[in-house]
Amino acid sequence: MLLNSYFTIKEEIKHEQGSDFHIALNPQHEVYQGHFPGDPICPGVCSIQTIRECAEVVLGRKLTINTVSQCRFSELLTPAKNIDLLLKLSLEQGADDTYKVVASIASEDEQTLFLEYKGEYALQS
Repeated sequence: MLLNSYFTIKEEIKHEQGSDFHIALNPQHEVYQGHFPGDPICPGVCSIQTIRECAEVVLGRKLTINTVSQCRFSELLTPAKNIDLLLKLSLEQGADDTYKVVASIASEDEQTLFLEYKGEYALQS
């Protein structure tokens, strides 16, 4: 839904704990026309959806968000200043086709942390 319009994946690096995604935001995306025009910020719901879509890339399957147990925004994420980002994602399979998700979104150089996230997803049938 947002992949290749709101954001693009520049690179995925898989490792034992999960995947790191180097992503680029599209500051021209239409969502910014209504989310503080003239001084746009990234909507939190779009950041959560970005995490979900990156998890779907890892699993190759569509997911539904079951629960969000933590979602902490620590800095404003602005598309004009922060186009290139690092999304770190770990997935742990649970029972009944569920996955525990731990993720963060930071500046590409990891100097600024924008979001810390924990939740549970389920595979869509």
